Formats: sequence, structure tokens, C-alpha cells
Amino acid sequence: MGRGEKWGITWGGTCGARSAGTVGALVLAGAVAVAAAVAAESAATPAPAASAASVPGPATVVAPGSATTVVARAAAGPASVAVVSAAAAPLAAVATGGTRGHGAQLPAVRLEGDYFTSGGRPFLSVGVHWIPAKTGLQWPLAWEPRDIEADFAKMAEMGFNTVRLDLFWAWFEPRPGDYNPVAFEQFDALIALAHRYRLYLNPTLFVGGEVGEAYWDVPWRHGRNPHSDPEMLRLETNLAREFGRRYARETAILAWDLTDEPPFWITGGTTDAMAINWTRLIAQGIRKFDSMHPIVVGVSMEDVGHGPFRPDTIVDDVDFLSVHPYTIYKPELFPDPMVSQRGTYGAAFETTLSRDAGKPVLVQELGASTAQYSPEKISAFERVSVYSALGAGANGMLLWCYTDAAPEQYRKVPYLRSPHETQFGLTTWDRRIQPQGAAFQEFIQTSGRMRLEHLAPAAADVGIIIPHEWSRTAGDFSHFGLSGPEAIPYVSVAEGGVVNGEPAKPFDGNLAVMTSVLAQFILAHQAGMKPALPRELGNWEQYPMLLLPSPTTATDPVFVHVHTDFWEKVRRYVTKGGLVYASLSATSAIPEMAALFGARMTDSVPAGDLTLTVVEPLGDLKVGETFAFKTPTSNPPHWGTGLEVQGGEVIAVDQDHRPALVAYTLGKGKTLLSAYPLESYLGNTPAAFEGSQSAYRLVRALREWGGLHPLVSTDQPAVEASTLTAGTHGYIVLANHADQSLTTHLTSTLSIKSLTRLTPTGTQPVGNSQGEWSIDVPAYSGAILEWQRK
Repeated sequence: MGRGEKWGITWGGTCGARSAGTVGALVLAGAVAVAAAVAAESAATPAPAASAASVPGPATVVAPGSATTVVARAAAGPASVAVVSAAAAPLAAVATGGTRGHGAQLPAVRLEGDYFTSGGRPFLSVGVHWIPAKTGLQWPLAWEPRDIEADFAKMAEMGFNTVRLDLFWAWFEPRPGDYNPVAFEQFDALIALAHRYRLYLNPTLFVGGEVGEAYWDVPWRHGRNPHSDPEMLRLETNLAREFGRRYARETAILAWDLTDEPPFWITGGTTDAMAINWTRLIAQGIRKFDSMHPIVVGVSMEDVGHGPFRPDTIVDDVDFLSVHPYTIYKPELFPDPMVSQRGTYGAAFETTLSRDAGKPVLVQELGASTAQYSPEKISAFERVSVYSALGAGANGMLLWCYTDAAPEQYRKVPYLRSPHETQFGLTTWDRRIQPQGAAFQEFIQTSGRMRLEHLAPAAADVGIIIPHEWSRTAGDFSHFGLSGPEAIPYVSVAEGGVVNGEPAKPFDGNLAVMTSVLAQFILAHQAGMKPALPRELGNWEQYPMLLLPSPTTATDPVFVHVHTDFWEKVRRYVTKGGLVYASLSATSAIPEMAALFGARMTDSVPAGDLTLTVVEPLGDLKVGETFAFKTPTSNPPHWGTGLEVQGGEVIAVDQDHRPALVAYTLGKGKTLLSAYPLESYLGNTPAAFEGSQSAYRLVRALREWGGLHPLVSTDQPAVEASTLTAGTHGYIVLANHADQSLTTHLTSTLSIKSLTRLTPTGTQPVGNSQGEWSIDVPAYSGAILEWQRK
């Protein structure tokens, strides 16, 4: 009986006119053939040497279709061996895993500090998500060995070192608790290719949502929620344990990705607690046998969307975090063209937001479709995004995706109903490299020259506070200020869930927080500083400057603002020398604020469009200069507030000559207060950061007034600068978010002896003139500069 028949596989709809027996045999034969190797083949075709710059590197390409007879292993544990002929197994054979290698085995990966290491040497994980062009997401059922190997050969040729791919739950577990040996043999085949072509695998388990509106379910779910149903959780944990048992020592695996873009199930309703419990159980399932491979959950926009799988909920149960910064699919947060100042900051913003939850971050998906955007625009977007994310501390870049879909895929779901998904590829369906693929290759060649030993992102210059209510797990009372037994129970009218025994209510106010914080993040960069996004209960005192944009200063809804006792901590921080900027709205409330800001609120000011006029100099602000803002809506969160000055100095007034900016000195520190929610205006105005927008100068004025000198800074607001340091040397990463090439003058408080620019082919010295370095940065691109300390 053929494997396809045994496992109840329906082949006709996927594989054309092939019979079930023929296709079943081909699937098994192709998988088995690649899953192991004959020693003679390995000896005749030695593995390519590891790249000197980073392990792994580009591979020597072996032509598909090598004729040989090969054997396959079943996995870790008792071995079962099958022998097949080369006619049924056209893929070249290669030894993989365990003790099977003959010099070809990839070194094991560790996550040490911020970066992955291979053979003890750190490297950036660079590559793509792989879906075959011709078979699409049906590739396990329509197994095409020659075509698959040709893909791996092409990915190696392009310089990738990592491939992310999907392991479909229903294919591995067609019935509850009953595992499909063909699926594991196919995975063994892919592992064999990974070793041969020096490509680490980042397999994602339990795939639910993948490509367009498709949900890749299991046939026996019967409406149960895999994030909460006890039986589903048991089965998922068991399968995770099986993967861990089989592949605990498999060195071709970079990391386990527990799932792609949760919550993904049609049942919906996933809560914070479900996300935490699911992640914890599945991770523990793998850890039963596998302590070697790092674990991640491949989330998409859960951070900026305040989803249940956001970094703050799952951080304790994974080894690193991932971001999928698809800014084009979040227009409420990025109301701009894809290639724009705000749009191209998305990758750095999400990387920073996740890193400040406490774990390293991988940019695990990024891209756009040539069915919607030109290749030139996609190249620009991806190019500046990867440089920007690298500077923010990302430890790798995996783009979506390797290839466009072949035209025959257009006639079937998911591509039939998702035309945009057909053309996300760095290559065309027939493996021609597209402009975005060539741009990524240049980034790989340039970044591959970095020496990553002991490297880590330098400390930020400024912290933008993320309220604890945003980051905490719903239902957690641990920071409510209550202690001991309570005779009269506290119940929240806003929260629901564990707090008051009813279904959890939707989180209210996330968009208000994220639009404002993102705007402040961009303004900080434009003002020449590197921002962090520390949590309210974290160690934000380490930053010399804090930014508190409305609604973090608000009073309603309860989830968007800092806690009442936060302001006393801020007063102590300023007294010791800290710098603080805060913006208000009609919904703000700060107890005893005059003692901190030299002014207090009087009454709300219904706002139309706003013009600020400088009446006293501050930093480089000159009397008579004006700043104009469009008010997105006329409601209290976007109204301003009247200010009664009590010891502060009015720096700017509004169009009706009311105090709009007030500066104040408290102890050794200084504060700057805005009577209007300026960042919220920018955050909710389309294309607000294009053209001559100069609101960043208000933040820069406080920086200059307070005598804060950033670690590295440029004189071009559109050129972002970030520093990675390893003590005696490091890197300055520049990202140009403008639509034109810019020459920027770089200054730094680092004691720099020499500065060289990395290029795809080598290095170039950068000259110094009177303590400044002049750098040309192409439009929507970046630069990596290596510095040596004096």
C-alpha cells in the first residue's frame, strides 16, 4: 500500500493526473533520498567552507539531479533505514545531523547576547521565508525534489544563511496523536539540503494563518480553540515534544518558531492568559528533550496592535522575539505612503518596542508586493528599513518572501482570492533576481563585514515611557498598590476578566498610545537622539532625558496613561538632573504638576488648527519662529489646555496668545511642557512627517538647553544614526529616510581614532574635519561605519 493511501491523502486535486500510488511513492522517495547520504557522495562532494566573515556564508551550488543511491534516518532515537533508487530520488544526497556528517554538517547555533552564534562566532541571520513558486503552500503534498533543491541552491547563491518555512500541523498529525512519517521524512530532506547549502532553518509549527485570508486548519479541530481547549493543548504539546525529541541535536535548525502570526484561529477570542499559557506549554513541550535550540513566536503587529501575543506577555517563555513590520497593513498607525518618513521607521520602532521588553529581536518578515508597488519602491522601503532595524539592535533580517508565485497558482486559493500575495518575491517565479532581491544582497554583503563579537546596541539617549497598563497582563493585580487581605474587594469597571469575573473587555486606547509614541520616536531621531521605549516600571532613570507625549499624561481611558505615583518618581529624577518633556490635552491630569513643570492646568481649550509662536529663545529656537499643526479631530483628547504659569517661563504661545510651551528648572534638571498634544496631532495626520515638518526642533531645544550631547548625531533630520558597540570598536549605522541623497555631518561623544565605511566589496576610510565626519547616504538607504576607539 502506498504511503498516500495509508495516510488517507487525496492527491488528485493537488497533483493533476498522477495516481495516488505514484504521487505517494514520489513524495516518500524524494523525501527519503534527501534525508541522508552515502559516504561516497559526501566524500566526492565536500561541503563548502564556512565564510570567514560570518558562519554560515554563501554555499557552493551543487547541480540538482545527482545520480546516487541513498539511505534515510527516521530521526533521533531508534533508526529505520530505507533504500531507494536514484531514479525515484533525483535530489543530490547529503549527510545531515547527529554523527552522519562527513565534514558537511552545519555548526550548532546558540543565542549569546544579542546575536546568534555558529561555531562560537556571531552572525546576522539573513534570508527569507520560503514557499515554492510552482506548488505554493501545497508543497508537502506536491513534493517536487528537483524544484526544491533548485530553490535552496538559488537562496544559497544569493548569500542567504537562513530560511524560514512552514511545517503544516495537519500534514504532520492527520489524526489526533497519529504522526505522518512522510512529513518527518520530508523535513529530514529539507534538513539535508540545509546542510548542503549552508542554510539554517527556522521552522514554524502549528501554522494557522499563512498567505492572504487562508487558515490552514486541522480536520479534527471541530471548533475547539487551540489556545484554550485542554485536549487541543495536550495534542499540541505532545507534537512539540515530538519535534524536540527527533531534532534535539539537529544543528541545521536555527530556532523553533512555535507558530506564524497568532492569534490565527477562526474561533478568535484569544486572551492574554491564553497566549501566555499556550506559549509556555508548547515551549515546555520542546524543552522536554531539546535544550539546544532557541524558541520564538512569529508574531505580526501584536506589539503595536496590543495583541495577546505582544512581547510583554510572552517574553518570559521565549528566547528571543520577532517582528513583522508590515506598515502598509496598519494604515491607522502609518497613514502615509509605504515609502515615507514614518513608513520606513516601522521596522526600527517595532524592534525597539520589542527589545525593550527584555529579549533580542529578529525581523522575521518584511516586504511588499509588486502587484501593488513598483520594484523600485519596494527596494527603497526594504533597504532603509533593514538598515534602520539593524541600528535599533535587530539580530537578523528575514524578508517575505523568497519567490513570486507561479501563474498556475493564481487559479487556486489562497492566491485566487489574494492577488497581492502572488508577487512578494525577491525573485520571480522562474528564479530571476528582482531589484529588491539585489538590494538585499548588497545589504547582506555589506553587513557581513561586521565583526559582531561582544557587540551590543549602545545605550539610548532618551526614553519614551510605555505605560505599565499597556504592557501588563490583563488581570494582574501585582502593581495595584493593594496589600494584605481586603475586607472590601476592589473591582474595576473598565477591565473585566479576572478582575471582576466577566469576559475580558477589549483594551481601550492602544491606537491613541501607539500613534503618539511612534510620532515621538521619530521626532527624537530627527532631533539627533536615539530613543528607547522603556516600560513605566522599568529602569528608565538610566536615560538622561524622558519624553511623555499625551495620552501618557491623560486620565481616561485608564489603560493609556502612567500611574499616579509615577509623577513623584519623575520629580525626583528631574531634581537629580534629568530632562523631561511632556505634552498635555484636555484629558490630562498630573497631581501637583506646578512643582514639576512650573505651571498648572486651568480649563480645556477646544482646538482647531494650531500655530505656536516662539516668544523666548530656547536652545536654537529663535523669537518669532512659528510651528503649525493640523488638528485631526475636534474632541477632548485633541483639545489643548489652559496653563497658569507658576514659576515657569513661557517659551511659545498659541494663535490666541495663550501659553503653549513652558520651560522650568527644578533642582539640577529641566522640564518643557506643551499645552497641546502635538505628537498626537502628528500621529493622526497623513504624511505629517513629509516636507518641511520641523516639530523635532522643540525636542532638540530641550536637549540643547539641558546640555545633552548624544553618543552620535547627524545634522540631517532625515538621517537616523544609531550605535552598536563592542568596547574598543563598534559601528555607527545610518539610515536615510528621505527621498534624496543627503550629505550629513556626523558628530560623536565617542573617542574615535578612525572611521571606515563598509561596502559590499570592502571598506573606505572616512575623513575627519574639525571633529566631524562627512558622509553621503543615498536616498532611502543606509551606511555602516566601523569606528576604532582611541
